[in-house]
Amino acid sequence: MNKLSLYQLAAVMLCGHAFSLMTFFPYTCDNPAEYMIGAAIAVLIEGALLLPLFFAGDAVRQGGVFAAAERLSPVLRVIVGVFYTAVLIFFCFRVIGNFTYFLDGIIPRGFMRWTAVCGICAAGVYLGLMKPSVIGKTAGVMFFLFLVFCALVVLCSLGRHYTGSLAFHLASRNIGSGIAESVKCELLRGMDLVFLVLFLPCLKQSAAKTAAVFLSAKLVFVWLCIGFVTWVLGDYVMLAKLPFSAMASYSSTAMIERFDAAFMAVWVTLAVVRLGAAFHCLGESIRAVIKPLPKGFAVISTAAVSAGLALFRLSRFEWEKEAYDMSGWAVSVSAVALVPLVLAAGRLIKKRREHSGEDIGAEV
Repeated sequence: MNKLSLYQLAAVMLCGHAFSLMTFFPYTCDNPAEYMIGAAIAVLIEGALLLPLFFAGDAVRQGGVFAAAERLSPVLRVIVGVFYTAVLIFFCFRVIGNFTYFLDGIIPRGFMRWTAVCGICAAGVYLGLMKPSVIGKTAGVMFFLFLVFCALVVLCSLGRHYTGSLAFHLASRNIGSGIAESVKCELLRGMDLVFLVLFLPCLKQSAAKTAAVFLSAKLVFVWLCIGFVTWVLGDYVMLAKLPFSAMASYSSTAMIERFDAAFMAVWVTLAVVRLGAAFHCLGESIRAVIKPLPKGFAVISTAAVSAGLALFRLSRFEWEKEAYDMSGWAVSVSAVALVPLVLAAGRLIKKRREHSGEDIGAEV
């Protein structure tokens, strides 16, 4: 079966967002309270960005965005394919680079970065070659493991907090700027919404219900996760490269002294799910440009390009600047809203022309 349920697709997107959430906070944000406000505003913006997809939903369901574009014009199909290929390469480039860069904070110095890049990409390609239903089921299991990990760390950290509720404040040099940067960060991390656009033909339920489940669940998890990490670690979460890892190290039981290994396992699996879904969509995007391209070659070749770009940037030891650069939020917004808006507008224009032609024929 090649279909995704509402919850499976939501799990795919939530796995990707959880991977980003477990890494860092934007350095331009002064405190976690600003980020929580920014996350709520970002959810409202993302809901608005999805409106064109709902208007173009029927057209996209019949074969996807590439088939919908081809019904309007074969040239438009190629343009849309090139657009999503570029967007997804950028997306995979950031995921691979962030994973490898922040891995430095877990693995002792001396490991070769290319081994991490090859390993995570190989696992992502393997998942990306699977059917959407397999990707959805895998995401469901991995997100469940993420929830179990969070529950264990929370239970083992109860009663151990740094500043408690005092950490939630708005003592900031520029509250407006901090919230704006937090919104940009959440929009960039929300690039997983592109999966809703590209997996729509495989979705059993409506896109609106899936979006509502994802956005509401995302906001709840962001608030709960940031809230508890801040409760335990205080303002240190704004400085830590891996705040969840720091909290896992801080948590302990009579049997387990640290939860670093659990964090590592969950974080890696979330990265694999995110890359697997992205590679799958990337293969479909490049095949919209070059139709005869075999699926396996399309996925592997585009994954290799993403990995090569990330490895080149990592080899120059300039990734910290890349990781904390929030300017990519515009790419995320375009990936979610631009193509559905064009398809919805093209569909409306086409219908009006057909009606005009019928009216002229009736008069004759």
